[in-house]
Amino acid sequence: MRALQIPKVSEVMTQKVFAVGPDTSLETAARLFAQKHVSGAPVVNAAGEVVGVVSASDLIDPDRDRGAVIGNAHYYSLENGHALEFGDPTVGRDGTVREVMTPNVLRIGPEQSIVEAGRMMVSQAVHRLLVTDDKHVLVGIVSVMDLVRGFVQTDAG
Repeated sequence: MRALQIPKVSEVMTQKVFAVGPDTSLETAARLFAQKHVSGAPVVNAAGEVVGVVSASDLIDPDRDRGAVIGNAHYYSLENGHALEFGDPTVGRDGTVREVMTPNVLRIGPEQSIVEAGRMMVSQAVHRLLVTDDKHVLVGIVSVMDLVRGFVQTDAG
């Protein structure tokens, strides 16, 4: 019986990661999210270091109680049981990603095992982790599906 070789995060992660800078305008970030069909992105500085994470809901004015579907750029307000469409609340809104991002980011190193990544995801109730080197430079992202793929390939080996 051979020992299972548990893959490292670097073996299953996605290396090409869409990210935004902290000085990206909220309007630009919303447009990029819609174009890329994503609901969030890491925030990196000029050196590529992760300084935060921003989600589509972070981009929408927190004082408004409205639902949003960023991918289709349709926004609705529920009033008296009716959904009323209105314009994109990020259009014309001043501010930058830095002002709305979450600075405390869960990250994992590329040399850690997919078991460690899975444990972190379960304990923190998240579906993906940013992968950074020892200087906090973004090198990838790993999702639950990446971990599943890694376990299946290990078992099939």
